[in-house]
Amino acid sequence: MSVEENFRTVEDRIAAACRRAGRDPSEVLIVVVTKTVDAAFVRDKLLPLGIRHLGENRISPAAKK
Repeated sequence: MSVEENFRTVEDRIAAACRRAGRDPSEVLIVVVTKTVDAAFVRDKLLPLGIRHLGENRISPAAKK
């Protein structure tokens, strides 16, 4: 599965859970953890999908992304 397919699957699962809970999916913030990928991957694969909220476990890699 591609990154885009995985992300769309997550969005679909969130939407389904929100329907069951009577919530609006726009209330849910998706934070993508980029612990093992470089800044080029973030730029080339994640940003085009509209992903803007990233999580990291260390400051120095996060600053580059």
